[in-house]
Amino acid sequence: MGGFWPSIPYYIPYSPGMPNWWDLVWWIFQLVVMSALLMALHTVATREDREPFDD
Repeated sequence: MGGFWPSIPYYIPYSPGMPNWWDLVWWIFQLVVMSALLMALHTVATREDREPFDD
């Protein structure tokens, strides 16, 4: 039986937890969250630019 965490067959350079999949999952999670945040901010900014000012 292996370790507690499942491993993936890909080598992640300069990673202290080589057999673990956590490093790869963490980077994918960050990319997804930051992309969603950028898209949401872009949508809000575009909507604000299109609306006329209510002075």
